[in-house]
Amino acid sequence: MFILIRQHPGGVTLILLLHVLLFAALLMNVTFFSQPLSAPALQFRSEPVDVIDAVAIDLEVFERIERDIRVAEQERVAEQLRVEEEARREVERQRQAEIRRQQEEQRQREAQERARQEALQAAEQARRDAEAERARAQAERVAAEEARRSAEQARKAQEEREARERREREAAEKRRAEEESRRRETQARELEEQRRRQQMEAERQALASAQAARDAAARRAELDAARNAYIADVQATVQRRWRQPAGLQPGDEAFVLVRINAETGRILNFAVQSCSGSTAFCESVRQTMDRLQSLPRPPDTDSVRGGIRIRFAPD
Repeated sequence: MFILIRQHPGGVTLILLLHVLLFAALLMNVTFFSQPLSAPALQFRSEPVDVIDAVAIDLEVFERIERDIRVAEQERVAEQLRVEEEARREVERQRQAEIRRQQEEQRQREAQERARQEALQAAEQARRDAEAERARAQAERVAAEEARRSAEQARKAQEEREARERREREAAEKRRAEEESRRRETQARELEEQRRRQQMEAERQALASAQAARDAAARRAELDAARNAYIADVQATVQRRWRQPAGLQPGDEAFVLVRINAETGRILNFAVQSCSGSTAFCESVRQTMDRLQSLPRPPDTDSVRGGIRIRFAPD
């Protein structure tokens, strides 16, 4: 309340003045009603409606004025806060701008320092390169001089070596001519001796080949005889074990390829290659081979290397 009075003295004075006027009007009405009146007049003047309305109106005006003052104060405070916020934002913006300016200046100083350092490094590198180039040129001059001296020494050594080689070559050619003459004589003797040895070796090999051929033929004959005898023995063994069915025809014939163990004669497997007889004939062939467990032991491995071909035919 005191804050409102200090901030709005004119409005408060107006409100007090209105209250004073209303209070004076109320006193005047009370004085008027205290005098003796006639009944109709008394009945007419006794209605207090106007006073109550005036007091109600006065309170509403006062509240409205107070509300307007409060709203105005709130608006003023809000405006003041807005102004202060804008001022604070402006200060912050200026502070940020100053920070950015300082950062930009710092970046520029750092960039200038980097550029200066790079320039110093480039100058130092250029100096080093120049020194290295001078050293390289000096080294090339020294190397060229050394190469010239070496070439000169090499030329002299080459000339001396060529002269020495020429003398050695002449001496070697002379020795080679003498050795060639002796070699030809020795070669002629050796060729003659070799011819005689080759002739004797050829005659010996011819005799040995003839003997080997005779031995091989005899061995093949023995092996063929043994193989034929073995195959006949196998054929006879199978023929004895074969139970020939009735009704065989003279043209019935079957061939079975049998593979056996060359060391024991045990049958490993068999396959009926062909069978031109009846179903009973072919079945008897298979049953016979199924019953057989082994065959006579072969005379050698070569005799049964590709298997044994057994023929089934009526007696």
